[in-house]
Amino acid sequence: MKYLSIICALVSPLVLANPLEGTWEFVSGEYATKEGRIKASAPQVTSTKIINKTHFSYITSSDNKFHYAGGGTYVLKDNHFIETVTLGNVDSLIGREMAFTYEVKGDLWHHKLVEDGKFVEYEVWKRVK
Repeated sequence: MKYLSIICALVSPLVLANPLEGTWEFVSGEYATKEGRIKASAPQVTSTKIINKTHFSYITSSDNKFHYAGGGTYVLKDNHFIETVTLGNVDSLIGREMAFTYEVKGDLWHHKLVEDGKFVEYEVWKRVK
């Protein structure tokens, strides 16, 4: 029983660890627009996203010019990263809650947003070490 307690004490933090905490760099994305789907990738688009235990923030540029910045709070629930934007330079996002499905494969974070049954975006991020 003593060994079982020790094993549980060592394994529990690993099971409960947040796989998204850290700093991430944008790799590529696909987005729904009125004209259809468009794709973007680094290095034309650069973005850094920082995730801590309770908050996220990001800053994005395109062709070396500032485009977007924002942040807010999030929760992880099952395989969903549910973010609530509380600040940023895109007014339509402020106060918005978005539930992305996510999967971490090695150092890559894949997330997808579908709302009302319609594709919105799919992005791939790489962990900064």
